[in-house]
Amino acid sequence: MALRKYQPPGHASPLGMVPLNFSKKVHEKAPFVEPEIAPGPPVEDDVDIDHTEVYFLIMHFLSTGPCHRTCGQFWNELLEHQLLPRRYHAWYSRSGAHTGDENDNGFSFPLSYNKLVERYPHIGTNHLVKLLKQLILTNAPPSRGMTGGNAPNAADVPTLLGSGSFSLLGSDRNRETKKNNRPPDYLRWPHMKADQLRGLSLREIGGGFSKHHRAPSIRAACYAIAKPSTMVQRMQNIKKLRGHRDAVYCAIFDRSGRYVITGSDDRLVKIWSMETAFCLASCRGHDGDITDLAVSSNNAWVASASNDCIIRVWRLPDGLPIAVLRGHTGAVTAIAFSPRPSTASHLLSSSDDGTCRIWDIRHTNISPRVYVPKPLDAVAGKSTGPSSSTGPSSSTGPQSHQILCCAYNANGTVFVTGSSDTYARVWNACKSNGDDPEQPNYEMDVLSGHENDVNYVQFSGCSVASRFSITENANEENIPKFKNSWFTRDNIVTCSRDGTAIIWIPKSRRSHSKFGRWSRAYHLKVPPPPMPPQPVRGGPRQRLLPTPRGVNMIVWSLDNRFVLAAIMDCRICVWNAADGSLVHCLTGHSESTYVLDVHPFNPRVAMSAGYDGKTIVWDIWEGTPLRIYDIGRFKLVDGKFSPDGTSIILSDNVGQIYILNTGQGESQKDAKYDQFFLGDYRTLIQDTHGNVLDQELLHDALVKSVA
Repeated sequence: MALRKYQPPGHASPLGMVPLNFSKKVHEKAPFVEPEIAPGPPVEDDVDIDHTEVYFLIMHFLSTGPCHRTCGQFWNELLEHQLLPRRYHAWYSRSGAHTGDENDNGFSFPLSYNKLVERYPHIGTNHLVKLLKQLILTNAPPSRGMTGGNAPNAADVPTLLGSGSFSLLGSDRNRETKKNNRPPDYLRWPHMKADQLRGLSLREIGGGFSKHHRAPSIRAACYAIAKPSTMVQRMQNIKKLRGHRDAVYCAIFDRSGRYVITGSDDRLVKIWSMETAFCLASCRGHDGDITDLAVSSNNAWVASASNDCIIRVWRLPDGLPIAVLRGHTGAVTAIAFSPRPSTASHLLSSSDDGTCRIWDIRHTNISPRVYVPKPLDAVAGKSTGPSSSTGPSSSTGPQSHQILCCAYNANGTVFVTGSSDTYARVWNACKSNGDDPEQPNYEMDVLSGHENDVNYVQFSGCSVASRFSITENANEENIPKFKNSWFTRDNIVTCSRDGTAIIWIPKSRRSHSKFGRWSRAYHLKVPPPPMPPQPVRGGPRQRLLPTPRGVNMIVWSLDNRFVLAAIMDCRICVWNAADGSLVHCLTGHSESTYVLDVHPFNPRVAMSAGYDGKTIVWDIWEGTPLRIYDIGRFKLVDGKFSPDGTSIILSDNVGQIYILNTGQGESQKDAKYDQFFLGDYRTLIQDTHGNVLDQELLHDALVKSVA
């Protein structure tokens, strides 16, 4: 039997192959290199695969395809490296007798490709494709169950090239489902587990010390914090990226700090790697501007809200579509995942339609819990503070209003909303209408006192609880309990464009009555701005125009001792939450500020960014700026501290994002400025359930199926 190299069609001749010897020597000569897989969980079952059969199936697949030159080259490679199955002797293998063939080693002799085709007539040219189809059907990660129902969606599109959670290899998927790496205990505030050595090293990044190393000036507190100037000075690397073509009004970190999620007016949600500054996924499907983003407490999902009245849920970090939540009839203004570990899949949303809803993203076929304000005549004259005459007045017919914001308390048992009708409302997040589930749920308290839209609300203690949300054994016991009463009590702060903020404290159970469960503790009024220098007496007088003193947003400090507010006249006001006194008026911005965040483990550090393109890190205890970053000439519209406190993410009104972090950015140096995917803005096709597919990809798939 002659063994010859491949010749193009037209030179018909018997073709064969040099035999493949299964001895150790031959395997060393032509090893079969498998792709490296990172160490993962041990695989229980394993089986040896005859690599020569794999080569035969590949050759069989190429023989009927359009790649004739590739087929010929592959044939010659198989000939050179002796990589086709052999036929073993049935009768005289023990005696070692030869058949006379020069390639017979006494145990087996080679078969040509044509002989192999005759020997295995049941193996078709599409046998390799059938095996891969079977692999997808048996090992593809389940996705239909997550979307509730059997309707096909974008998550069901199969791929052989997936990685991580998309991979068909069980080891890759198991490695992806492992818990997120969280910082060591001594890095998480308060630093109760930091020994002396680690406490000294924490000084370099502005951290704290354990109990017996506290500073004398704050002996009564349960922490001790070093001056944060060193940490801020080390935050010097600024990486600028662009992945959106419109304003990015939403930019947040995931719970581990490894990823950044951005949402833009270009209708895209993008997931970025904090380590490399590369865009990892582009989540498409919204028909309107992205209004809010939220990450679940278990760090498994990210939800995006839009003014197209739809909420979409994606999986972290690969961006796999998980759920489409439809039901609101107005733009979705705010969303928040429940901080309670047992209800991590519950998502709260508020809308311009005047309602709130709590969705279970694991069971989207179940109707969400709907929260609707009581009719106005039912709450007429209701008082929750000293000024009882400010309650809503009775009128005929329901009053239309928008719910502008919403926020959970630290335990996830109640939530508060702010509305365009000047009221804040508190709702029970756990108890639904037991008599009739179809009936809406009403508020448990109405907080009246503002004279304009309530545009921002927040519970106390939420900043601390969020630092402990990712734990090995997620349960309510992992949420820290503090002796300071400001941690344990569900105090609420609300702000309005009327230039005031109000701190509400819960009443004791004995005083619960029809007049509400929260009472107004302090009415925080924005002081007038400082007067500019006037000319000398007798000179021309300067006419002063009224300055807007509305509050853009408000937050609690990490230890809940202070309330920080961003004012429309460019100032940052700091009030003492214990007595309502004004502590500082921080000046440094020249235009309005809509970005305000507190440091994740240093109670004295806060950050603000504004339309002037500046980012200022403040020492709120001293009332002084620690560092001013002049980012650029564009308006900064959102920003957050990273969970470890060493980085800041910012976004502007032209689609750019900025990463401020420590070090020189060596791991991010290869990231390009423009990071767009080819299909970012291609046309999408949407089914009746809201799931979307790329129109061009679907068209190509249909053409191939018809062909």
